[in-house]
Amino acid sequence: MLGRLKSRLVVLAATWWLASCAQFVQYTDEIVDYRTGRPTLVTAPATAGGFIGFVVGIPADIAALPVTFTVYTVQKDQNEIGADPISTLLFPSFVLWRTGTLLALPLDALYFMFVWWDRPERTLTEEERTEIEYDFDLDTLPSYPVEAVYPKNSH
Repeated sequence: MLGRLKSRLVVLAATWWLASCAQFVQYTDEIVDYRTGRPTLVTAPATAGGFIGFVVGIPADIAALPVTFTVYTVQKDQNEIGADPISTLLFPSFVLWRTGTLLALPLDALYFMFVWWDRPERTLTEEERTEIEYDFDLDTLPSYPVEAVYPKNSH
């Protein structure tokens, strides 16, 4: 009885924690990216864990393909953008890939506690800000009949 209650609480906690999948995916993207300032001591185990998780999920991908293909087809038909094939068709591997990157979570926490939190906030240069705005415009403006012109004062 007590074991069943504990397992239900674990499932409930995991469901609550994973309710915001976008934040989970964003964090797992950041933890493997060396450009975020994380050292190789954090990014290498995260990358290796993600790779191992993806490979371990391949048999489950094959078994779940009838279900994931149906979901992919329905999502593709329901919106104009369509579904992401990797996160939909290979859902088990996608989840295990993202979960495998969390093997580096303790190392990332230590890095944050002893190094990251005490750093002064870095301000962006004008070139970096322009590049970020340009990348943002490339993602949003093509859906409108507008073409971005950069840099600002180039006449």
